[in-house]
Amino acid sequence: MFHVPTETVRWGVIGSAKITEVGLGPAIAADPRSELIAIGSRRPDAARASADALGASRAYGSYEELLADPEIDIVYNPLPNSLHHEWTLKALRAGKHVLCEKPMGMTPDEVREMSDEARARGLFLVEGFMWRYHPRVRHVLDLVRDRIGPLRLVRATYTFDLGAATDVRSGTRNADIRLTPELGGGALGDVGSYCVNGMRTYAAGRVTRVTSERLAMENGVETRISGQLDFDNGVVAQFYAALDIPGGGVVELLGARGRIRIPNAFRTRAEQGDLLLEIWDADGARHDETLPFIDQYELEVTQISSVLLDGAEPVIGLDDSLDNAIVMNAIRRSWTEGIVEL
Repeated sequence: MFHVPTETVRWGVIGSAKITEVGLGPAIAADPRSELIAIGSRRPDAARASADALGASRAYGSYEELLADPEIDIVYNPLPNSLHHEWTLKALRAGKHVLCEKPMGMTPDEVREMSDEARARGLFLVEGFMWRYHPRVRHVLDLVRDRIGPLRLVRATYTFDLGAATDVRSGTRNADIRLTPELGGGALGDVGSYCVNGMRTYAAGRVTRVTSERLAMENGVETRISGQLDFDNGVVAQFYAALDIPGGGVVELLGARGRIRIPNAFRTRAEQGDLLLEIWDADGARHDETLPFIDQYELEVTQISSVLLDGAEPVIGLDDSLDNAIVMNAIRRSWTEGIVEL
C-alpha cells in the first residue's frame, strides 16, 4: 500500500509542457485532495510563468531543485519521451511517487528498471494514459462480453496533423519534439502508443505476433505507421497512426454478435459534448448510446489521490506498462525484421 504523510497529495511538475497547462494542472486544481505546489524548469522564467498560470506557489530553476523539495509527494513527468527514464528514476530515488507520461520508457528495459526502483522503494509509479480512467472503458468491455462478443477484431486509428497544431512551443513544426529523433519523437511514441494501449485493453489478451511498417518518414522519425497484432485469445488488432493527417482517435470492435465504434476514443474535450458509442447488433440494427463527458485528467488525478490516501488499487499497473513497452518495441523491430514473435 502506498501513502503520503498528509491528507492532501502535494504535486510537483518537472518541465513546462503544454499538457500541464491544459490537462493535468487544471485537474489537480479541481481535486479537493490534491494541490500543485511547484513547477521546475531549466528555464526559470518558464517555471515562474507556468507556476503563476496554474496557481503553484513555488517555481524552481532546475528539476533537481524541485526533486529536493521535501514537501512534494508526487512528481508529474511530462518531459520528452527520451527523458522519461532518467528523470523518473531520479524522482523515485528522491523518494517521490511519479506519474510519468506515456510512453513510460523507450524500451522494455527502461520500464523494467523504473518499475524495479519503484517497487524496491515502496513508491507509486504509474503511466499517464488518462483515457483509461473514464467509465466508458469498463462499459465497452461489458458490452463486448454481454452483447457483441466474442471479440474477433479490433481496429485502432489515431491521426493528428502536427502542421495544423497550435501548441508547437518551438515556434516551428520541424523543431517540434514529436519530430526530433533525439527526444524520442515519432508517430509510435506519440499517437501510436494510444493505439497499442487501446488494442491491448479491449482485446484483453497477450500479444503473440507483431507486424508493422513505416509508411512515411520526416526528420529521421516515422510520421505514419500501420500494422497488426495477433493475440493469444484469437483476437486480431489492426492499427494506423500518423502525425500528418487530421482525424483524431477511433476504435472499432468487431465481435461474433455485433460491433462497436468509439469516436474520440482517447482524447476527449468538453466542447465535444457527451461521448458517443455507435453499436450495431448482429442483424445490422444500430443503437447509439451516450455517456456524459467527464474530464479524463480529473479522473486520473482523483484516482491517484485514492491510491495514495485510501489504498485504492491502481487502474494501470506496472506489468501493464511493461507489456505495452514490449509490444511497442516489437513494432519497432518489425520495421526491419518483418514478423516478430513474442
